[in-house]
Amino acid sequence: MKTLEVLIVDDERLARARLRRLLANQADIRITGEADGAESLREHIRKHVPHVVILDIEMQGEDGISLGHWLAELANPPAVIFLTAHREFALDAFSARAAGYLLKPVSAAQLIDALHTVQRPTRATQTTNQGAPLPMLSVLAGRRSRLVPADEILAFRAEDKGVTAFTRQGRFFVDDSLKELEARFEPAGFLRAHRAWLISRAAVRSIERDAVGHHWLEMDEVGEPVPVSRRQLSRLQASLRP
Repeated sequence: MKTLEVLIVDDERLARARLRRLLANQADIRITGEADGAESLREHIRKHVPHVVILDIEMQGEDGISLGHWLAELANPPAVIFLTAHREFALDAFSARAAGYLLKPVSAAQLIDALHTVQRPTRATQTTNQGAPLPMLSVLAGRRSRLVPADEILAFRAEDKGVTAFTRQGRFFVDDSLKELEARFEPAGFLRAHRAWLISRAAVRSIERDAVGHHWLEMDEVGEPVPVSRRQLSRLQASLRP
């Protein structure tokens, strides 16, 4: 069994002690150290880069988001799981290439699950072929906010009360508008199929035409045909040609 090396970063001593207690009985997780801020974090990283950094966002001095960006630029960056009491930091967190995002107070089960599912990033896997950061989506599952990378998202559907994201892990309600999502995810291969649908080009199986002349997309794992508007048809067909 591979041991996961973890560094805890929080400017509150009691918070660091609580995280240690939550992970105390995990044979496959080893806490390599603690840091109470930017200076001590950098000192730890100069000596040894762990697999995962558990990083509080709201700290005195340099905050966790800024430190997350610094960690992401390392040649061999650790995975970063952010902790915060506020969900609104999620967009900032994924801009720092977060591997996880947990809302306080975090439970042992939530923390252990996040650590067991995290993958250590590399500079290559954090970017698209064009070199731009791979966009990610913040979704809320219970009390845990998680980040879904673009390559696991199949489509977005606008509804009366918001937008549903169709992902390989299931469906999630998101707060962003379809227009905002289109601006963010278009560089990652997402296209507007209809005024109510934004789809991943990579997830499209085929374009079908029914008996009355309407066009529909058959897509991976979406579970329903996706309508194609006349306005978007030509652009969509051109983009899907090999």
